[in-house]
Amino acid sequence: MDQTADYAAAREYKPLKRLVQELKPFRGLVAICAVLTISQSAFGLLPPIILGDIVNKLQKGEPINTIFYLLYIAGFAIAQGLLGYGLAVSMATLGQRFLIALRDRMLWHMQRLPLTYFEKNQTGKLVSNVVNDAATVQGLITANLTQMMGDFVQLVLVLFILLRINPILTAMSLIITPLYIWNFRSFYKPLQRTSDEIRVKRDVMYGQMQEKLAGIQTVKGFGQERYEARSFMSTTRELMGLNVYQGGLGGKLWTIADAMCGLATGLVLWYGGTLAMEGKIGAGTLVLFLSLSVGYIYGPVVRFLVVLDPIARAQAALARIFRTLDTPNPIVDDENAEPMHEIKGLVKFENVWFEYEPGQPVLKGIEMEAKPGQTVALVGFSGSGKTTITTLLLRNYDPTSGRVTVDGIDLRHTQLDSYRRQVGVVAQESILFNTTIRDNIRYGREDATDAEIEAAAEAACIHEAIMELPAGYETKIGEDGIKLSVGEKQRMAIARALLADPKILILDEATSSLDSATEALLQSALDNLMRGRTSFVVAHRLSTIVKADQIIVLEAGVVTEQGTHAQLLQFNGLYARLYNEQFRVALQA
Repeated sequence: MDQTADYAAAREYKPLKRLVQELKPFRGLVAICAVLTISQSAFGLLPPIILGDIVNKLQKGEPINTIFYLLYIAGFAIAQGLLGYGLAVSMATLGQRFLIALRDRMLWHMQRLPLTYFEKNQTGKLVSNVVNDAATVQGLITANLTQMMGDFVQLVLVLFILLRINPILTAMSLIITPLYIWNFRSFYKPLQRTSDEIRVKRDVMYGQMQEKLAGIQTVKGFGQERYEARSFMSTTRELMGLNVYQGGLGGKLWTIADAMCGLATGLVLWYGGTLAMEGKIGAGTLVLFLSLSVGYIYGPVVRFLVVLDPIARAQAALARIFRTLDTPNPIVDDENAEPMHEIKGLVKFENVWFEYEPGQPVLKGIEMEAKPGQTVALVGFSGSGKTTITTLLLRNYDPTSGRVTVDGIDLRHTQLDSYRRQVGVVAQESILFNTTIRDNIRYGREDATDAEIEAAAEAACIHEAIMELPAGYETKIGEDGIKLSVGEKQRMAIARALLADPKILILDEATSSLDSATEALLQSALDNLMRGRTSFVVAHRLSTIVKADQIIVLEAGVVTEQGTHAQLLQFNGLYARLYNEQFRVALQA
């Protein structure tokens, strides 16, 4: 999302106000941090006060109790150290607890959002939202807001002390403040704009890296390594240019600010020195005044102005976070939803219409029934609605109209988690995780024993291939199974489904990636897997579905043919043409 949209979202979500609400569960830690911050800020004023007192006594020739001051300084140092330690631990605890809670909420919410959300948002940006935006907010809490509170306390105390010393001298020390603020405000917008451009460019870079590394086989297959490297370097150079420009802006800002601070210090020295020579204030008092005015007025003012940019960036990050958390999930359990009982497997589609985009129906009045234990094959050209039917059966979406029922229960009226635990899926592209083979298969059922895992692997015809690996079932397969062949990955996914022992099974082109020999080897395992379960098979290779109890032919979201393999061949429709064409090609091969 662009910078303008982020600012608009920030206004809409009022992020800082809402952040206060988000911090309520941590109110105890917040209170501890506030007390420690205020105490540390007050203690920070003691060194110049002690120094001023020593100089005044030296000027007057009064004796100095060295032991007293040593004990005073030592006690101050110990107290300051204890306060600093307590504040550091408290802030770290608050920041980490808040960060963990926020990331947990975001990831939990994201995982429950419909698939369209992930289709419309680049993975790299979603990762950046959970990782970088949440970390930016943590930094705001643990550093920026704490610093502002401490600086405010110090500034109030310092102004009180300075006004008591000499109001005119205080006014002279503050005379440059409006120019100081003007200088920072003039650089604020360019710095903020550049920071946002850096963030956007960084998100693009993350997205490119994730996309190209995920598709590394395609990159290598077409010999595009050099092209991708040049493309990535182009993005990183743009990012480098923005960072250099931002550094230049910061350099100009601080050069002017230091010059103004020097001017203010000169004015105070001139007038304060005159007062000291006339005996109107002591030398120690002038030292105290200079220390407080230079170090404790302009410092907090500068830090307050500097922190405006992190606050603005944190507001934009908060807006993106709240936009994610507030993204509605249309797939929610009905208020009176009850857990799904043990499924028998009667599945019905009753006049189901569905559209991803309003006014563009993908399914049009689907009527379909699968009895318990039946195998139903879905056939048709790409885009005919086959996979959409399976996504509705998984309840990744709800029908636009009509209903999908299992054992007579509308899926919208049952608890989704209890239902999905009884449904198994083997997709065309098997997703495996960067962990051991054993853990990948166990993903189908977390409480499975090693013996059950190996039995599932044997049934999926993958056990022998696993045992040939150096570490067997403890072999780490690499991200997305890159160490396995496509066929082995597919058989791993089938083993995972076997272990889950689902009541409803969805095979979406499950054997499309296998060669004929491996497919034949696996077919008996699939037959065993489907036996006694209601199975939905999406297939382009029609030889794999000739034994299906019913075959449903889809064209442009409409059921045009329905029956067994033999019946559909007699109809001499689309199915017969597709089958005869594949049969003829197979004979010629």
